[in-house]
Amino acid sequence: MPPRLASRGVANWNVLIVVGSYLALGILSATIFLSRRHTGMKRLKTIPKPYVAIKGGDVPKPVADLIAEEYTRACIAAAVSRPTGRTHPGWGAPDGSYPNVHFRSAMLQTIVDLDTLARKFLPELPPLRPHRPMIEHLKPLSFVLLQDDPCRLKDYDEFIEQARYDEEEPTEDDWRRCEEVVEQMKSILTFYINATATESVRRTSKERNVHPPEVDPYATDGFYSATSSPIPPYLHLK
Repeated sequence: MPPRLASRGVANWNVLIVVGSYLALGILSATIFLSRRHTGMKRLKTIPKPYVAIKGGDVPKPVADLIAEEYTRACIAAAVSRPTGRTHPGWGAPDGSYPNVHFRSAMLQTIVDLDTLARKFLPELPPLRPHRPMIEHLKPLSFVLLQDDPCRLKDYDEFIEQARYDEEEPTEDDWRRCEEVVEQMKSILTFYINATATESVRRTSKERNVHPPEVDPYATDGFYSATSSPIPPYLHLK
């Protein structure tokens, strides 16, 4: 007996049922998704912007646990990333005497600082050249910089040559000793700059007293007056 085949109308009805089922499932899924998304966005909008969950009751427990876990992870990462007992070559330790100071750059910066200060005392100082030894550049000032320490310029020149050409980074001790020498030279130059300014004022005042003006300061239009004459007022004739 040959198999019975479904009629054309029944087959079409079965296809319609299958397609309709998938379509209904898709519409229902989209409706649930949009509804949950709308509800979540609405709840988020009700939270004030400066609001921060700090207690377990502020948010659901899973959310509170997640926040605590993230805070703990961030703290651990920050603690591990900080240097402990170790320093980067050529840099000051964050908790040391020179935090975040690049010693090579700091040494080379003293060249410009000293040159600027030295020109206030000796404007005729030769121009600053990039590779000229500092012992030669500051040689015109040796008569004031080497009075109490004849090796001061030599020591400073060694520090600068080390910062310029040495492959190894300067250490904290190198920068400390260089800074001491630079501060000594700055103090000496500042002292002489102030002394020169004071002497200039005194010389100007002395010249005014030694060479009085040719015009008689007590005369007005060639005649003495009671208000300008050195004669006491009670001796003037009335």
